[in-house]
Amino acid sequence: MNVYMYLVDELLIDCGPSRLRKEIINFLSKESYTQIILTHHHEDHTGNAPIVPSSIPIYIHPKGVPLCRTRPHLPLYRRVFWGSRKPFETKGIEHQIKTKHHTFDLLHTPGHAPDHLALLEKDQGWLFTGDLYVMSHPKSIFAFESIPDVIQSLQKVLLYDFDTVFCSHAGILHNGRNRLEEKLDYLLSIQAQVLQKYNDGKPVSAIQKELFPDRHVLNYFSLFENSSKHIITSILNRGATHQ
Repeated sequence: MNVYMYLVDELLIDCGPSRLRKEIINFLSKESYTQIILTHHHEDHTGNAPIVPSSIPIYIHPKGVPLCRTRPHLPLYRRVFWGSRKPFETKGIEHQIKTKHHTFDLLHTPGHAPDHLALLEKDQGWLFTGDLYVMSHPKSIFAFESIPDVIQSLQKVLLYDFDTVFCSHAGILHNGRNRLEEKLDYLLSIQAQVLQKYNDGKPVSAIQKELFPDRHVLNYFSLFENSSKHIITSILNRGATHQ
């Protein structure tokens, strides 16, 4: 899976995994950046934050501040993919971040992570989505993710005008708004089907077999921390909460 960092007007958006430290240090040594904002605390976005010079401020949603102060307890496959990271200090930020030529509105978009932020540059029609998008039709998610929260976050960002999406894993999407709408429609459909099948008396295992009959190598490699089952249980857990 590709990992993208973005540098806009001396604002660095995410700082990549420690597994790519050599390449990232080489890139940044040739560039000028005066501040960093992290879309969320996960190791593929923050892995190089501990080596950033102390003179450069690092911002994150307030919910991410305590998560960055501790060393994450990562399963083996994530340490292999991205590498781990040391604790580091950040500053909480919630509403806007400004550069010399741009103003970015910060949109709290939980679902993938509790501290997840998207950055909206209204004048340019840009939306930096972190891991909110990644793909239009996910067939499995991590155990810590929530489909209902992702749905709400997609609905939230789609209230704004933008066209180009800058995704942390899919890259630059010039028809990005359409891609986010496609993902929202897909997740709403999956949510409706899960709830209908559950109300018809079908267990989670049967729903999983009907909606997601195939498995991916990552499901096995992650020991099913990444699984289609989590799509179903996150929807049902939210349904139980609201009943």
